[in-house]
Amino acid sequence: MNQKKSFALMLASALTIAALSACGGNNDNGGASPSSAAPSSPASSPSGSSPASPSAGSSAPANDEPVTITYWHIYTDGPMKDLTDQLLADFHAQHPNITVQQLGINFFDYWTKLSTAMAAGSGPDLALNDTSTVPTRAKTGAILSTDDFIKRNGVNLDDYFPVLVDRMKYDGKMYGMPNDTDVRVLYYNKKMFQDAGLDPSKPPANWDELEQYADKLTKWNKNKMLDVIGFSPALGNLHLWTLAWTNGGDFWDDQGNPTFNKPENVQALQWEKKIQDKYGVKAMSAFNSQANALGYSPFIAGKAAMIVDVNNLYQDIKTRAPDLDFGVAPVPYAKTPASWSAGFDLELVNNKDDKRAAAAWELMKYLTSAEVQVKIHEASGSLVSNRKAAEDPKFMEDPNWKMIVDQMSVSRFVEYEEAMPSWHGNLDPVEQAVLNSGKDPQQVLDQAQKDAENAVANFKKTQS
Repeated sequence: MNQKKSFALMLASALTIAALSACGGNNDNGGASPSSAAPSSPASSPSGSSPASPSAGSSAPANDEPVTITYWHIYTDGPMKDLTDQLLADFHAQHPNITVQQLGINFFDYWTKLSTAMAAGSGPDLALNDTSTVPTRAKTGAILSTDDFIKRNGVNLDDYFPVLVDRMKYDGKMYGMPNDTDVRVLYYNKKMFQDAGLDPSKPPANWDELEQYADKLTKWNKNKMLDVIGFSPALGNLHLWTLAWTNGGDFWDDQGNPTFNKPENVQALQWEKKIQDKYGVKAMSAFNSQANALGYSPFIAGKAAMIVDVNNLYQDIKTRAPDLDFGVAPVPYAKTPASWSAGFDLELVNNKDDKRAAAAWELMKYLTSAEVQVKIHEASGSLVSNRKAAEDPKFMEDPNWKMIVDQMSVSRFVEYEEAMPSWHGNLDPVEQAVLNSGKDPQQVLDQAQKDAENAVANFKKTQS
């Protein structure tokens, strides 16, 4: 399995563990280190709600009443750490009565530490978390609804990408605010297109064109090994579910029943196998070994002419290969345009303290405002959740960035299924078995369907 897909699978597993471990906390907020920044109390706060639907209570601090909150995130170094320090300092200048104790934790340790702290009742007041697993925490009461805050402060949710707002909801209520996201697009090397006699202004729009272009762009050396690969579904960050969506496929129906071996899904995996088989196991294995040794995308190294990857690759290109002549296009589709997004949000941990929750909301509102999110994009290149920031005219002048942002209109999140929250992580080995080991797409998806049906059946037994 290549590095990027291994990383995606590891992240899916980590986030699932974090989501399943989280539960409501108490008033203890240990573990955070103070920041020079400190937020002040809000002018107003929402009224209380029933325990079954937790939200912040009505006893918000007066404007001059000091309150201390904790904020956990993953920014431990680099531009985002520097910006976070500055943002919290600016926030404190605006809200001198709220003290923020921030704690940045290494990405790979963050999820375990956060879920462990929340389960022990010592979680932060404001936490960066995984948007895909909001329902798990909302259902258990681990986090607070932000509906009352949003209404009282007049926050316009239309300012945020609709797919992100939708994923922040559980049982009709909003839990937190979206912070940033990503989206998959096709990157293509314009010079390689020209050299192969292809029009660099016309990237492949469908599966047939993608295959034809890949054949023309692939280069073999004298040892019958790959020098440049035209396109491989195993490289980058495509994943089977994304390709299946572009074929009209799906993996769950509206009733929560698995549809893993749906014909459209099988066709997508068969197409992937068809493309991969052109290179052969020996040549592909050698290519992957060289690509993994790079430590960065083979597209940047000029070893892949086309690749489907996240928008973060754009930032890597700017850093590592600023002179690379490339373009960005939608993911080629068979029946319907589609892409895949994941992301992070900000959540109010249910520490049963209305004053701290109200203060944490002020920080959440500040960090997701258009003005601040513009700064976040400038520091990190990330696809921020606030559309006013992501679509700022100074950013949209860049045609590649505009193409990336435009794909949010067709992008989806993987479904959250309580009976099988890590289903997409389980699907990756199925895809790799076909691409790397020559397994039959129909057979592996039939088995995946049985496994999913068993998971659903076992879950229903626990609910009865």
